[in-house]
Amino acid sequence: MFTEERIGEILKQLDELRYPARQTLYGWQMQWRTGESKPQPSDQDGLWQEIPAAGVWGGHCEYAVFRAQVTIPAEFAGKAVEFSLLTGKEGQWDATNPQFSVYVDGVLRQGFDVNHHEIRLTDYAQADENHWLFLSAYTGVENFHLIFDAQLRVVDDAITKLYYDLLIPWQTACLLEPLDSSYLELIQTLTETVNLLDLRKPGSDAYYTSTTRAEEHLRQRLYTQPRPAEALVCCVGHTHIDVAWLWTLSVTEDKAVRSFSTVLELMRCYPEYIFMSSQPQLYKYVKRNAPEVYAQIKERVAEGRWEPEGGMFVEPDCNLASGEALVRQLLYGKRFFRQEFGKDNRILWLPDVFGYSAALPQILKKSGISYFMTTKISWNECNQLPYDTFYWKGIDGTKILSHFIPTRDYVSSTRHVVTNNEHTGRFTTNYNGYIHPCQIKGAWQRYQQKSLNREVLCSYGYGDGGGGPTKQMLETQRRLAYGIPGCPATKQSTALSFFEKLEQDLQGKPVPIWSGELYLEYHRGTYTSMARNKRDNRRGEFALANAETQSVLANHLWGEVYPKAQLQELWEVLLRNQFHDILPGSSIWEVYEDSAAEYATLLGTTRILENRLLQTLADKVGGRIVWNPNGQTMDGFVTLDNADGLTQVQKTADGHYLAWAEAVPAKGYGLLPDCAPKCGTVQISPERVETPFAEICLNNRGQITSWYDKMAQRQLLQAGQCANVLMTYEDKPHKYDNWNLFDYYKEKSWPVEQLLSAQVTEQGPYRYAMELCWQYQDTEIAETLYFYGSTPRVDIRFTTDWKEDQLLLKALFPLDLNTTEATFDIQYGNVKRSTAVNTSWDAARFEVCCHKWMDVSEGGYGVSILNDSKYGVSVEENVVGLSLLKCGRYPNPLADREHHEAVYSVFPHQGDWKAAGTVREAYLLNNPMRVFDGRKGQRELPETYNPVTHEHRNIMIEAVKQAEDGPELIVRLYEFENCRTQASLKLGQPAKNIWLCNLMEEPERLLAQNIDTVTVAVEAFGIVTLRIEIA
Repeated sequence: MFTEERIGEILKQLDELRYPARQTLYGWQMQWRTGESKPQPSDQDGLWQEIPAAGVWGGHCEYAVFRAQVTIPAEFAGKAVEFSLLTGKEGQWDATNPQFSVYVDGVLRQGFDVNHHEIRLTDYAQADENHWLFLSAYTGVENFHLIFDAQLRVVDDAITKLYYDLLIPWQTACLLEPLDSSYLELIQTLTETVNLLDLRKPGSDAYYTSTTRAEEHLRQRLYTQPRPAEALVCCVGHTHIDVAWLWTLSVTEDKAVRSFSTVLELMRCYPEYIFMSSQPQLYKYVKRNAPEVYAQIKERVAEGRWEPEGGMFVEPDCNLASGEALVRQLLYGKRFFRQEFGKDNRILWLPDVFGYSAALPQILKKSGISYFMTTKISWNECNQLPYDTFYWKGIDGTKILSHFIPTRDYVSSTRHVVTNNEHTGRFTTNYNGYIHPCQIKGAWQRYQQKSLNREVLCSYGYGDGGGGPTKQMLETQRRLAYGIPGCPATKQSTALSFFEKLEQDLQGKPVPIWSGELYLEYHRGTYTSMARNKRDNRRGEFALANAETQSVLANHLWGEVYPKAQLQELWEVLLRNQFHDILPGSSIWEVYEDSAAEYATLLGTTRILENRLLQTLADKVGGRIVWNPNGQTMDGFVTLDNADGLTQVQKTADGHYLAWAEAVPAKGYGLLPDCAPKCGTVQISPERVETPFAEICLNNRGQITSWYDKMAQRQLLQAGQCANVLMTYEDKPHKYDNWNLFDYYKEKSWPVEQLLSAQVTEQGPYRYAMELCWQYQDTEIAETLYFYGSTPRVDIRFTTDWKEDQLLLKALFPLDLNTTEATFDIQYGNVKRSTAVNTSWDAARFEVCCHKWMDVSEGGYGVSILNDSKYGVSVEENVVGLSLLKCGRYPNPLADREHHEAVYSVFPHQGDWKAAGTVREAYLLNNPMRVFDGRKGQRELPETYNPVTHEHRNIMIEAVKQAEDGPELIVRLYEFENCRTQASLKLGQPAKNIWLCNLMEEPERLLAQNIDTVTVAVEAFGIVTLRIEIA
């Protein structure tokens, strides 16, 4: 009886005996600093304070430095000696607890954190050997009472080896059933081993003789030759570092240096250690701040022990980022790893992103990415994805081999071992895994495709400043590699070698397929939290695309140098702020102060560039031009500052002028004609609006009570229901406040009904406006509704200085349509989702993500809802709820308590959204045409020009830019009606060569030469990129 307990107690004693001698280090000095510090000659000066004997220090996100000269005592001579530092936070969460950069004799050796707190000073100490220690410390978050327990310790390597040789099989045995043959074998071997030990007098000859005999006995029983195992777990070291979250970007810069230096130190101790790290942004931080660390990383990469992999520049949110932004994430990410390390990435590594767009498989395949890895979908609240190894099929039919890491604790009805308290749900898994028998065994237990292959991937190591893998994990892996009975074997592996073997093993086997988006049944509030940030992101995506096209025109038309370096720098600003805790709104307030400044730089710089280039263009044309930044020929209203010489204009309420532009070429310009649109009469009052298209009635609460479509001769709204109802809901998530929206938010709601005023502010002849103002508790809300005599579209401009707490604000539209599905704009296409609640999968999608538009239609009629900066939306019983604001508390108690502006539109249409031109309307709303007045004089440039044009309603040109690695023109377009098309493109200038290329701008096939018109086959929902050498 109690055999396991007896062995466990002996292991505790062996753990202590690993350190036969210790000495507490006193005499430390410290200084408070304003940031991360390196040892400098000036450190000899200044005001240093002695640390008191109690060693208490601390603070909130503060920096300090510590220094001491350490002399190894004579009694430690001839032994291995390490330096150890404890803060009292060991075993707690690594992300927000104290961290140190440790310099030994002026050299950065590694980081200290709650998981790594010792460093070897010497393998063979000399008496009175001296070392100068310098520690740059970060207190972490709200750590006001930290200790400073610094020690020198003698390390007995032989006892350490014996300890781990015993520990790992004992941990394995503790997972097995007592009658299991593997259990019986392990317990017998362990019992025999501990019976050989003589621990009566540690350090004596008898003690070492017994430990040597015990070690040899264990070696012969368990560690001579690797045994066959049921499965193999391929382990790759990793440290998942959030670029920002509960800390700012500047703190992340330091976290990256500390964690990477810790990895390098352990690599010196464990030659078999293989480590993988994604996100070039982190590498750029290390290269700038610690070039000596970066140089070592390059050495390890060359050796094949450090794997720079992952595909994207950061690990971005894949719901909210545009298609072009996702392409640039891959373009900039892959290019960095290729240029810096000579490695071409083939894996998209996104373990922690809050859902994955159905457009991604095509984007990945056309970017040279062959494999996809995540774990996040295992965090679903309700439904377990039935596959861990599968082909993921996107909206265009492209398939990507995907593997979801299954690492989690082993589950047994009779055994209870817990190594991780975070991932304890029915099927959740962990991307910060531990190499521990419980998680290795649990990974294979959790894996669902055992019939396909016998290997799974484990990403192990602490993240967010936790330093990655630990010595214990690496020691554990060494033992498990032999095949401990009752546990899968392990091996050190790169992620790429795992995927390549997986692909080979699956040849000829019936691999399952998952079609469509990988929707995360969790963190639905991230579609809406921090609305200001999402608006800036949307504006930034368009601003950068516009700046590229404008720069191409300037280069082609008057030889201006394309500002490649400046645009690349601005793209990196955008990409960095798309990180999956910045853009979703789940970071602390300070992160959004930083992002506001970065977005201001991006938007300000692109606006200055745009104004200069388009004004120069107008001057050279010698007239008033209209610039169309979008990828189709456009008609629409434009806004002018002055209307000199024009008669067909309308003065607006804000003092500008509205004019009509026709047939402005895609991604190009034309002269603004003095003409009016085909426009009917409009009658408007606060109670009733009648346009050529609709009769709309409002009540005394500012809500639309009736919307009669005159063209279709039908009511738009459900009987007895009102539209554009601003509804607030109690939003008190039981966890992860700013991330989550749980379906119980619908249990309690309050409409915005206290109408303060309703007044007509514009009366045509083209646009008519009504301003509504409400009081809601401490907040005033204003909306201006715009009606037109030329289109059934109604635009609604929403503004508020929001002061409320833990409320979700939606705009509701109950549509009288017979359908159980809706269409939603996503990157490079659209998806249909069920609006019924027939299955648990349907029920889980009570809030979904869309980009610029969504549509609810029945046969022959429908309604599109457009927006310029919103992403979250619900459709239940054909009641569309556009989420406007979500004001949570954690981790940002000020989230969304600020000024907001947004525009959303209601666009009724006959036929379907395709024939109605919904996509064109959405682009015009998001990326309006602009007018510039040129100096009258000699015309140097043609009246109209664009680099490339087409006449296909289902094709959108998304990017016109200069190639990243040359002067060639890059044109990217996509098909959005799920219709295969032979797209005919007319170039603004003749081309010497036209190549079909991938999204990385690498030529794949020569299409045409010496021509100005080209036809290219575009697959349904296909993305096509051309590389064009201008003649």
